[in-house]
Amino acid sequence: MDKKLVLWDIDGTLMSCYRDGTLAMNETFRRRAGHETACGEVIVGTSMDSSLVDSIMKRFGIDPEEKEDIIAEFAVILKEIVTANETKKILPGIKEILDDLVQRKEVYMGLITSNFRVGAEIKLDSVGLKEYFKFGGFGDHPGEKWDAAKEAVEEASKLAGEDFTPENIFIIGDSRYDIECAKKIGAKSIGVATGWMIYEELEKTEPDYIFRNFENTEEFLSIICGSCL
Repeated sequence: MDKKLVLWDIDGTLMSCYRDGTLAMNETFRRRAGHETACGEVIVGTSMDSSLVDSIMKRFGIDPEEKEDIIAEFAVILKEIVTANETKKILPGIKEILDDLVQRKEVYMGLITSNFRVGAEIKLDSVGLKEYFKFGGFGDHPGEKWDAAKEAVEEASKLAGEDFTPENIFIIGDSRYDIECAKKIGAKSIGVATGWMIYEELEKTEPDYIFRNFENTEEFLSIICGSCL
């Protein structure tokens, strides 16, 4: 049976904690340098967290040597904010899907996110999803999301003891960036309109598959597993 690699985006795909990451980043630089809305002072776009912090530090003339301490402080603040957020939630169908896939020996699940690894783990841990994921591509290094995706594929291949064929790699996300990421590495894309993009706009990015949400777990699982259901 062919091995499958499933790479999940976090925010707007697996879970929602709304703007907690941005709030934590702004609070970090407020405490550090007195800037109230640091993220609003630079072009954020689809930046990996490492690149975002680099841009903010450059904008305000902060010594690059402080980056490691800034990330550590950000992690503490993010945990405070996410813990206090009573509206954070796992998105529809996700828990059921993960519970199914994690039991399948032919399926390897990882993350693909712009978040720092520590930030990703804090968010997932806050809703009980952290233990489903042991590897992934994260925003700890400069570059684009597809660069992190390639790292995740390499790590998964080592764990599996073999390479994954492109048709057996799935990237799941709620934004055009996720769909573009899949196309860049030749993977299958699954879009879900549970994030910032409405269904009609996400559809225009031409994902291989698209869902309004993952409440229909059987339909989703049939895409990943096919005849193995």
